[in-house]
Amino acid sequence: MKIAILGYAGSGKTYLSDYIAQKKNIPVLHLDDIKWDKEWKPVDDSVVLPQVADFMAKENWIIDGYYTYLLIDERLEDADKIVLLLLPRLVCFFRALKRTMSRKKDGYKNDFNWWFVKFTLFGCRNKERQNYYAEIAEKYKDKTVVLKKKRQVEEFMKKI
Repeated sequence: MKIAILGYAGSGKTYLSDYIAQKKNIPVLHLDDIKWDKEWKPVDDSVVLPQVADFMAKENWIIDGYYTYLLIDERLEDADKIVLLLLPRLVCFFRALKRTMSRKKDGYKNDFNWWFVKFTLFGCRNKERQNYYAEIAEKYKDKTVVLKKKRQVEEFMKKI
């Protein structure tokens, strides 16, 4: 089983992918973990792209994250299931805030700044991104699940 999980910042991509990985014993790749170092500086694509490609060569995988330049077309084509987490703005914002604060104890620089606030509330929800998610849902309608409410996510998780 190959699963691609995409969605807004703070929507629960990592939480859901870890949950499925544990339940189904499927390896998981969090794109944020390989794209950013502990100082929140981007890792060069020449380092990241081969990691994504190697991971996708596995028989089963879960990959969470947006990053269109990290083999998004291949991820969507190869995936048996695509999950779009399109939860409400404030739910995502408070989850992102909580995550940022908890990562500090793991050695990450606490970088909850105005840029991040604007990105979480508005930037990752721009028309281009919303249209892209709608295109994915239409193009891959037979294998895409769109979850817009916490309750829908909970119900989806119960079925795993």
